[in-house]
Amino acid sequence: MVAFHRIFVIDFASLGLGEAPDANRFQSVGADTLGHVAVSWADKLNLPTLQQLGLGNIRIDHPLPGIDPVESPTGFFGRLHVSAQTNRRATGLREMWDYNGATRTESVFDTLPAAGYTVTVAGPFLSYLETQSLAERVQLGDNKDAFRILYDRLAQPASGLTYVLLPEFRFAGEQQETQAFGEALMLADRYVAQLMHDMGANDLLIITATHADDPTIAVTPTREYLPLLAYSPSRPSTHALGIRRTLADVGATVLENFGLAGHAAGHSFLNEITQ
Repeated sequence: MVAFHRIFVIDFASLGLGEAPDANRFQSVGADTLGHVAVSWADKLNLPTLQQLGLGNIRIDHPLPGIDPVESPTGFFGRLHVSAQTNRRATGLREMWDYNGATRTESVFDTLPAAGYTVTVAGPFLSYLETQSLAERVQLGDNKDAFRILYDRLAQPASGLTYVLLPEFRFAGEQQETQAFGEALMLADRYVAQLMHDMGANDLLIITATHADDPTIAVTPTREYLPLLAYSPSRPSTHALGIRRTLADVGATVLENFGLAGHAAGHSFLNEITQ
């Protein structure tokens, strides 16, 4: 029996939370995507939904301007660290969803449909996403399109996974536009609020990122910790998920939820949010 009927994963691709321990290997010392965007907005960056989920609680040792920790977060919160020894744009994406099968590299996006679950993969053109042939694939142009897909899938009863990569943060990060990055964050925050309002009791929302792009640093992508927020209306009691050693923990959690834990790389945090 599955713990959650449907899982929705939103990839805030480019949203880093500060330099990773191996940042020096990737010319990313001092990188802090969200911190630098927040500072540039002079306390005007307003993210009430993400803040209530626990975004500010992730790094209480290094507070984010305008995104304070909250006493009782509505979400589980933590940080992800990329374990791969490379830092290309698709590195984290592959790490989150791929695993070593018996004879070749397998994808969560193919394993779930083969087991009878629906999978929707939506994002801008990326060769990796284009090859996920068993999933329903949707090409996205902007974040508004992304949330439209999420709302549409929320209205459908089928059990499975919806993964959406928000495209606008990458463009803002690469073009070093902190204003555009902040504006996209605030709009996404409002969209997330509506999504949470419409979720069913047996739905799970995971908000994360597969890479970072600090708009104040010329290097792209930057090597940073990445956010992890998880929310379900059926889980009113939440806590910290700590620092996860690999993005594969997200894929492992999805697989375990649907009874496919034996396939996973990484360590699932499903028990941590269901106990």
